[in-house]
Amino acid sequence: MEIAAGIDFGGTSAKVGLVDKSGRILAKDSLLLNSRESFEGIVEPVAQCLRGLLAGSSAQQGLAAIGIGTPGFIDKNEGVLIGGCENIPALQRRSVQKYLGNAFGVPAFAENDATSAAAGELAFGAGRKFSSFVLITLGTAIGGGLVLGGRVYRGYRGFAGEIGHLCVNPDGLWCNCGSRGCFEQYASGTAMARVYGEKLRKRGREPEAELTPKIIVEKAREGDELARDTIEETGRWIAQAFGSLLNVLDLEACIVGGGVSEAGDILLSPIRRHLPDHCWPQICQGVQIVAAELRNDAGILGAAAQAFERLEA
Repeated sequence: MEIAAGIDFGGTSAKVGLVDKSGRILAKDSLLLNSRESFEGIVEPVAQCLRGLLAGSSAQQGLAAIGIGTPGFIDKNEGVLIGGCENIPALQRRSVQKYLGNAFGVPAFAENDATSAAAGELAFGAGRKFSSFVLITLGTAIGGGLVLGGRVYRGYRGFAGEIGHLCVNPDGLWCNCGSRGCFEQYASGTAMARVYGEKLRKRGREPEAELTPKIIVEKAREGDELARDTIEETGRWIAQAFGSLLNVLDLEACIVGGGVSEAGDILLSPIRRHLPDHCWPQICQGVQIVAAELRNDAGILGAAAQAFERLEA
């Protein structure tokens, strides 16, 4: 039985799992990361965690590959993290792929975490039904991945899918990437919290607690009109980004993942309602807007899926 290890690096933690080719997670664990540690101080505990999972599993002899997902721009050949991972600065200009490949004696493949998520949805999740789709991951920021012709599209250097930095408003807010009017500034979880807070303050009210998308969704379900307006606005921005991508790529589906996607139809419905305003009718016809299916295990399953895919390729 062939097994891939899936490793998902976040800003403060890493998730590690063993996955078979059917998408079954045989074992998994997580560990906290100290972002101020050295490269070895961050990666070696992850290696130790993987060794522990293998030692406690019957899959030890079946480890075929290691998949790694991190934020940022990753060279698709050497696995060097070139930039865009400021939350874990020690990983930048280094190759987790090379370190873990050498440590375990198997091929290792590093990839942007949202591109890995697209690979996971294609292999094991909502993308199984489609040969071409776009995935966006909605969280603190917005990530993205593309599947074209049944394969993950990585682009010339492996950087494709930076959908959060599509320009949706040329005169809009400045983004931390240095550009103006990025999609991420209008439809991320961070943007939702900002917009809802602004709506409250304009009416002389202060938020009761630190705002999160989950709180906003709960309030919308309870009938809070300002929360509903915020989600409607978010859905319109997402529809604009999807419409632009559909006009260029003629996709079968648009998949919404990340923590914010757990809002379900309260978010998907406005996206579907506004999409025809941003896309040719002939291209929009039949396009499905669906939620990602892998949820909390998306990082592990996505990293493992791209490892299996790239190993076979």
